[in-house]
Amino acid sequence: MVGDKKAELVSLFQEFISSYPYTPVGLSHMATYKEQRRLWCRNFEAISAIVESGEAITEPILFQLFPDRELAITLNSQYGEGDGSWILTIPRKYDNYLELQLPSTLISQQQWIQRLVEQIGYDILEFVGRCTKHPNQLSAACDQFSTGEYSKGFPTEMLTNLLNGLQPDRFLLINDNSRQVINYFVNTSYGKRLTDYPAANAAGLKLIKALDNTMHQPGVPVLRDNDLFDMFCYWLVAVKGYNFSGKEEVIEFTTDASRIALPEEYTVSQCAKDTGFDIAELEGWIRAIERKGQGIFYGPPGTGKTYSAQKIANHLISGSDGFTELVQFHPAYSYEDFIQGIRPQSQNGKLRYPLVPGRFIEFCKKAESRRGICVLIIDEINRANLASVFGELLYLLEYRDQKIPLAGSNQLFSIPKNVRIIGTMNTADRSIALVDQAFRRRFAFIRLYPNYEILRRYHETTDFPVNGLIKILEQINNAIADPNYSLGISFFLLETIAEEIEDIWQREIEPYLEEYFFDQRDKLDQFRWDTIKLRIKN
Repeated sequence: MVGDKKAELVSLFQEFISSYPYTPVGLSHMATYKEQRRLWCRNFEAISAIVESGEAITEPILFQLFPDRELAITLNSQYGEGDGSWILTIPRKYDNYLELQLPSTLISQQQWIQRLVEQIGYDILEFVGRCTKHPNQLSAACDQFSTGEYSKGFPTEMLTNLLNGLQPDRFLLINDNSRQVINYFVNTSYGKRLTDYPAANAAGLKLIKALDNTMHQPGVPVLRDNDLFDMFCYWLVAVKGYNFSGKEEVIEFTTDASRIALPEEYTVSQCAKDTGFDIAELEGWIRAIERKGQGIFYGPPGTGKTYSAQKIANHLISGSDGFTELVQFHPAYSYEDFIQGIRPQSQNGKLRYPLVPGRFIEFCKKAESRRGICVLIIDEINRANLASVFGELLYLLEYRDQKIPLAGSNQLFSIPKNVRIIGTMNTADRSIALVDQAFRRRFAFIRLYPNYEILRRYHETTDFPVNGLIKILEQINNAIADPNYSLGISFFLLETIAEEIEDIWQREIEPYLEEYFFDQRDKLDQFRWDTIKLRIKN
């Protein structure tokens, strides 16, 4: 790497950090990345689902991919004029309305136009799917899309927005600003052609790597590296108006056999597939956790609380340097275990009583060095004395921008903005009504019920007669008549359930029912294995 050029890059980036991100405009700019990415992901997943259901791609569906842009696509047409090319313009008129502006000779060719729009949509879905599933085929996919009968001429920036939305750490936002910065520092001349995108993307990733140390200094905003780079490019071109002319040095990059390991993006659709819950329901949970900063999955045993918490956490940290940790509360868990406390230690034959940080303080220290979301999962959160364990942390859960001294020291502490907390609560152990009200209002509470549809869908590919089992579970839960103690379905989410159900029922289900129906022998006997085994198979 040429020293002068690298020094110039680092100096400009440092000036950017000190002058732009924390201004009102900069703060607004930072907030747009995550929201836009979620919008792109949600729309793409919705359209993919529409196509998989067999529904045709119409103009409104195509427009949903690009909700804030006008499509102006140069296409080849058998009905065109002159050299056979014409422009299909799809401007935004109202939220759910599109108007096709076509040459007069084409107005009567509506059926052909509909087929055209369908083909463009299918080409986009195929392109994005190929790039995200097989990133090593990016160049080939760009070449194919650029030479397609209908797709050539499609705006590159719109396609790269989709790629970035789905896999942000692999595909950069390449626009007029970032292209100008990349061309200057790497001494290239990449244009707006889609075929230039793979090389421009690789060069941009190398520039980000060159800025790695500078990007992770104290005071740098907590953003993905690629979003921070895009923001830097915008500032350099549009705000600072930097003069890129007159210099010929180029940053050189050393190469080795190793490849940059980029974290995989774990989308909401993948989470829905793994958990069985609908995408819309999962998105609602995620919004609630993001809004409050912490949430609790609560419900009876066997409803997938811990599993769902882990999957939601995986989604929140995906595509970043964030991490998750899990701690399980129990009746003896204390403030000293979770926050901090004096612990006797022996050193050189003498007892010392240092103030030792607890699990949450250590977690927050680790999170401060990361840019992405970091999630602490607290399993069985209601088994501890919550008011005692959390102490003054209850204040900080609500006021994330405040610092207060912790008990036993004058040290000021605040919860990092990138920390999220997800708890799980088994209502068979303790009802939510018994939880401290001050604690309850600081968490988003997400209730999980026994979801028989998940069980039914799971066994669609097995030969197990799941409908008989579902009828038995419904009868049991009607007999229990208390949603806090209902019997969940996770006991039966096994591919080998046909071979194992007798053992599961006798060793897991019956002991639970014996405890609940301990003084109602007649009800218990209705649900013994010997009584229900034939009904399950019918």
